[in-house]
Amino acid sequence: NVLLVEPPNQVSQFAGGSQFGCPVDAFEEIHMTSPSDPSSSSTAASDSWQIKPDFPGGFSRLIDHQTWLSGGCPIPCADTFSYNDWARMSVKDTAMSAPITCRESDGRAVNVLVTAGGPLRQYFRRKTKESHFISSERWATKLGATIAEAKIFSSMSSTNTFALFDYAVGLMVKAGFLRLQPWIARDVEMFIKSFDLFQKVGTKNPVYDAIHVRRGDKLIMEAKQEVVKYWAAHGHSDMNNLPTNYVPFAHYLSQFRKQECPMNDLGEVTETIKRVVYVATDDPIVVKEEIANLPNRIDERTVLWDDCHELSFYFNPTKESGFHLNGDGERGFLDGSKDNCFDRYHRNIASVADMMILAKSRTFVGEFNSNWGRLLRTMRVRLRDSGDAEYSKTLDMRIAWGVMQPRLPGW
Repeated sequence: NVLLVEPPNQVSQFAGGSQFGCPVDAFEEIHMTSPSDPSSSSTAASDSWQIKPDFPGGFSRLIDHQTWLSGGCPIPCADTFSYNDWARMSVKDTAMSAPITCRESDGRAVNVLVTAGGPLRQYFRRKTKESHFISSERWATKLGATIAEAKIFSSMSSTNTFALFDYAVGLMVKAGFLRLQPWIARDVEMFIKSFDLFQKVGTKNPVYDAIHVRRGDKLIMEAKQEVVKYWAAHGHSDMNNLPTNYVPFAHYLSQFRKQECPMNDLGEVTETIKRVVYVATDDPIVVKEEIANLPNRIDERTVLWDDCHELSFYFNPTKESGFHLNGDGERGFLDGSKDNCFDRYHRNIASVADMMILAKSRTFVGEFNSNWGRLLRTMRVRLRDSGDAEYSKTLDMRIAWGVMQPRLPGW
């Protein structure tokens, strides 16, 4: 069984007890005093609201940790091990080497393998290098597999690590391993209904394509070398004097190719493809400027790309700043502004809405340099029919630049 150990509200570094902010459901229904103005920039605004003592905090504020993962088990040895005890043990270098034995209040001994993100990542990297993964029926069943699917999984070679993990991911996607908490699902659904994208395509079985453009603080380190490689391939060798410090939006559009359209013997397009394209980005002002400067405009939101694709662009309607959960980037607001759990929750809802729209798109264009690109690839894995030669597939996903191949867990 897999359990999540969340910090108590009084231990959490975030106002409201979670990095994902505060929905209205988190608070006691009756307040003895009027709370501060929720729009205040200080944390005091959210501190004066009383959080329900049993309301989920931490990561559980966002994701409903499924019973088929946890087995419905409580946190072990709660009388003798506090959150701080588990947190301290989870980051040790030996965290994944052997279980810890502790005793419940009734004297029963329990074996617990405790870990955090860092040690778990290192564990998977070691296992990948050793090609030491065992594809057992029991493992597949724990991931929600049917008897037939478990047999397929157990028959897969442990040396074909990509195929093995794609099938495991396909099982987890089918089982709904990333299930949003009901308040998140409710508020995301309400927010999405306000998008002009869905007023265009409807909300029932909508068909659209999507592009994810991650810039912001990623350009400082992680994406810098890939951007340099892109411009070097286009004749710009001076890395200190590049046309831009990012890969242009037009390069993402090059993933929509002319060959997809029907053509005559002269190579002329005889019928264009109309595409409604949702653009998720942390740089919307610049991306909109890039779109405005594209040639072959049909109307204010539509261009003809490569004589083939009529691309109509749509964006998230939220304000054009603070697109990251933590503010302007992973390190918070650049101007030093303080945060509160109400604004954080709004950014959370906007981000999750983007994620769900991208995951459900017909065609996704992005890159694997961003965490979202890798997560979305995971969310788009599907199991094939049992008679197919390959056991899993990925919904149409086109990588614009950088590393072309997906990474294994831990990489």
